[in-house]
Amino acid sequence: MAYLWCEDNQAISEWQAGLTAGTPLYLDTEFMRERTFWPQLALVQVHDGEQIRLIDTTRVDGPTLSPVFQQHTLVMHACSEDLEAIATFTGQYPAAIEDTQIAAALSGEDMQWGYQKVVQMLLGVDLPKGATRTNWLKRPLSDEQLHYAEDDVKYLPEVAGILAERLDGLGRRGWWEEECARLLNQARSEIRPQDAWRNVKGAGLLQGQSLAVLAALAPWRDQMARERNLPKSFVLKDAQLLDLARASRSDRGLLADLGFHPKQIRRDGDALLTLMEEGRRQTPPEPLPGPPDAAQKKLAKTLRSRVGVIAEKMDMKPDVLMRRRWLEALIRNPEQVPEPLTGWRYDIVTQPLLELLK
Repeated sequence: MAYLWCEDNQAISEWQAGLTAGTPLYLDTEFMRERTFWPQLALVQVHDGEQIRLIDTTRVDGPTLSPVFQQHTLVMHACSEDLEAIATFTGQYPAAIEDTQIAAALSGEDMQWGYQKVVQMLLGVDLPKGATRTNWLKRPLSDEQLHYAEDDVKYLPEVAGILAERLDGLGRRGWWEEECARLLNQARSEIRPQDAWRNVKGAGLLQGQSLAVLAALAPWRDQMARERNLPKSFVLKDAQLLDLARASRSDRGLLADLGFHPKQIRRDGDALLTLMEEGRRQTPPEPLPGPPDAAQKKLAKTLRSRVGVIAEKMDMKPDVLMRRRWLEALIRNPEQVPEPLTGWRYDIVTQPLLELLK
């Protein structure tokens, strides 16, 4: 199947107008994000069931492509990052998705199966991986990049069909729909500024006023990353945030002592020092849960064993049924069941574990 190279808004609009609304589109994206906060969408690969189109998003604009994402279910593989790239480009997340990585996991395969692995295991086709780390924004794209991009959707309809049939046979199609809806909802949910500190590596080591200072600094770091379109670590590394949070004083000499570059001190020094002072005047947030104690570790081992038995009976991988962080949260507070454990998993695994926790 030869692909069509598309870089014309008019041609995309005409193609979209000829599609039947609601029909699935098999899709992948290529984007760059090494030195930016926002992903830069470089290419969209679409298989409409008959033809593959490689859409040059350096030439085609967001409003033109938006109906493609809003009027069709997008069938993708491991699509969480693709969703953000699409939303950045068009201003909207897709209306509906089906993720074949999730489908594979729910049918009994490993939860981390990549697309090449799925194609190899289901279809016996070995796909090259050579173009994965190339510059997708540079034009013209090489023949290697173009063939790689084409392969990313060439086999997707067949893969999706096989996995959907498996799930139908197992009575798990509804699970797939629930998991895909959850993934899309998670992508749409923005982290509240007051919770930004929770995503700082090492935040669990802090408490008291140090934690209050971190809670004041982290939203500023995230906001600057967005405004400057830089990775958060380019604004302030996590280790620098922790150093500032632990500091007992707040002056420009401190910033120099901590190794901040003079240019960074000139640009951000006043803001950082002001935020540190504000943080010291604030009530600290509740610290992150510490590591499980001996009793909790013993209980977790018992519960994991139970999960393993359930998973074996269902011919599923245990971590598809229960993630470690869900289990730890359930042990800490059985009255507050993590959201992923309230759906199809509830009767299968959540309720049996709650019985053991009584």
